Amino acid sequence: MNLQQCPNVGHALKVSNGRQLAERAIAPIGCRGLYLSISPSRPVGLKSWPQRPFVNIVKLTRLALSPGLVLSAGLLGAFVWLVGLASFVGLTTRDTVLVSSAAVFGAVASTCGALVQSHRARATAGVLARAEHEATHDSLTDLPNRSAMFDRLEESLVAAAENDTVVGVLFLDLDRFKVINDSMGHEAGDELLRIVAGRLTSAVRGSDIVARFGGDEFVVVVRELLNERSVLAVAEQILRSFEQKFSLFGGSHVIAASIGVAIARPGDDRRPVDLVRDADVAMYKAKRARSGYAVFDEMQRLHVIDRLDIERDLIDAIDEEQFTVFYQPLVDVGKRQLFGFEALVRWNHPVRGLIGPAEFLNVAEEAGMMARIGETVLREATAQAAVWNHLNPNARSVKMSVNLAEQQLIDGDFPDLVNDVLHWSGLPPEQLVLEITEDVISDHLDGMGVVNRLRDLGVSLAIDDFGTGRSSLSYVKQFDMVSTLKIDRTFTDLDPSGSNQAIVQAVVAMSKGLNLEVVAEGVETIEQVEYLQGLGISIMQGYLFNAPLPAAGIDPAAWFVPSAAPAVSQEGLSQLEVSRGLALNVDQKRPDLIQNRPARRG
Repeated sequence: MNLQQCPNVGHALKVSNGRQLAERAIAPIGCRGLYLSISPSRPVGLKSWPQRPFVNIVKLTRLALSPGLVLSAGLLGAFVWLVGLASFVGLTTRDTVLVSSAAVFGAVASTCGALVQSHRARATAGVLARAEHEATHDSLTDLPNRSAMFDRLEESLVAAAENDTVVGVLFLDLDRFKVINDSMGHEAGDELLRIVAGRLTSAVRGSDIVARFGGDEFVVVVRELLNERSVLAVAEQILRSFEQKFSLFGGSHVIAASIGVAIARPGDDRRPVDLVRDADVAMYKAKRARSGYAVFDEMQRLHVIDRLDIERDLIDAIDEEQFTVFYQPLVDVGKRQLFGFEALVRWNHPVRGLIGPAEFLNVAEEAGMMARIGETVLREATAQAAVWNHLNPNARSVKMSVNLAEQQLIDGDFPDLVNDVLHWSGLPPEQLVLEITEDVISDHLDGMGVVNRLRDLGVSLAIDDFGTGRSSLSYVKQFDMVSTLKIDRTFTDLDPSGSNQAIVQAVVAMSKGLNLEVVAEGVETIEQVEYLQGLGISIMQGYLFNAPLPAAGIDPAAWFVPSAAPAVSQEGLSQLEVSRGLALNVDQKRPDLIQNRPARRG
């Protein structure tokens, strides 16, 4: 539509130029129920009337000019006028009849005109009302949107300051929404969001505000409360509403939620955007702790600042290739030789120095950077293994394990990447082992085409941290590419109660029946070695043998040997020599060889 053709645009522009006359000029364009809003601080643009006073006037106009009232008033007026006229002059002459007929026709014509104007007014008011609703509500859930939520939160804070009450902001995120959306499709995801919106509305009071913030995130504003405990009670009530299963396309699904809580107490000077941000921070704390909900505190603010710094620096780290790979050995104690290496990423930060994965991998995963970091590790690890194969033929029997991120598992192009990397590096596929945590693989049982394609390439799969996730042994036998189960350090520690021993024995028995290798993680003492050997576990990994090392710290001539070397008897061995001797299992009865063993780290 050409704005220059609308008659009131020029006037609005002139008014807006005179800033001393008004802060904002608003001119009706007169077509399609639109209005031109011109403000010194904003560009010219079309918008519908958002002001509530105007909408109230429109509602009153619609009531006063409703067709029923206009028709009744018009007919009643015509009848009264006609009766009065007949009483005054009588009904005996032709002129009187003509005058009376003209009066009736005039009354009918004016009534019809009034009906037309009423219809136009109602149509215009309806357009304005619909436009206002669409501008302030989410189209999918029909809940207030982010903008409307901030407006109402600001009103609630003003009212709370006047009444000395408490306002709570609850930031809610669905824990497994992405799994539903990816496995069942966007229609199922949309339906889930609509169901969640209904449950949230039912779980709070009518005076509270439930809004969709974006994606699978919702904000609940609870107001006019007397104390903080009432806010937490609302959070608990919402979590209870999620205990009932969600029905999607004929199937039942358990969907959990994490809630962050920010509370505005009397005298709190935080703005609405600050409260929502703080609730969002607390939500991440609840999600990591799997606690249901968490309340914001000031220490979290410092954590968020540090987290944002890491996320910003990660972008540069990927572009500038600041990541490097360290290698931790897996030792076959029974055969007295090296079984393999696990490739572990490290970050050479230009300011903080060498950073371990615990400090940045969670941030990278939430920021969607894990696929690129994982590709970096995969390329460097396979290239290094191929170099060792070239330097020492015995290295060809040593496995190279690389951790697989969830973002890589759901990427349909990932098998092609693995195939390209294997051809590029020259590493035989049977040497590459991809490690996936138990939770990740159980979350994606319905979409394991990627795993099958990786199997066709000749690589194998290891289930990492086995026993700590949502264990479902059925998936182990579904994929014949699974070659290894890595028992988490939680179960490899000595346990006087015997519960760990029973779990490890069950895993070992199952693995033997499925012809799988078992690796014990977190081995740090000779006592653990003897304990695990007694349970039938031969392959071990931990700081007893070595901390993760850069490639430069691994001598192919000394590490890749087919059997044990002669006993080491020299005193004052370096840490590398001690680790090398233990990795070859030269003399497990020499506790003096591990007196300088590095402390356990992350």
